[in-house]
Amino acid sequence: MSREGSDVTAGPVRSPMRPVALSLCALSAAMVVLSLVSDGNAFSDSWWLVGFVLWLLLWGVLRSMTRGVAERPVAGLDERERGLRDRVSFIGYQCAIAAGMAVVLLMVVFQNEPGMIERMPGLLTTLMLTSSALPSIILGLSDTGVEDAEAGADE
Repeated sequence: MSREGSDVTAGPVRSPMRPVALSLCALSAAMVVLSLVSDGNAFSDSWWLVGFVLWLLLWGVLRSMTRGVAERPVAGLDERERGLRDRVSFIGYQCAIAAGMAVVLLMVVFQNEPGMIERMPGLLTTLMLTSSALPSIILGLSDTGVEDAEAGADE
């Protein structure tokens, strides 16, 4: 039996998107913590800025890996892919609304603490970035054949 045949029967192959998506999740969580513990504004905190640049790079990689479903015109998607894209986009939208409301609530609760209010722009930026990346993260974590769709888009 050839090596190719054994690879097919060995079980599902893990997507290379999964580690990128998990890294993006972990980095987002670290950036939330950094934005809350920074001395003053997170935009002046060098660790948060390094995380931000790394986050943008990882997101770019993940977007390029999920573009087969995420960015293809609707006419080029089958019903399953269209449903998947609509579902993950809706989840990202709902998380963006919840993140914005969470920051507003924190600002109300800590309105008399200027140090905490000063941290809110970094927190809001981190949460909004994460919400905007959530569709790509979900696509990267799912085993839904996104790679197959992308292979079809490249042909």
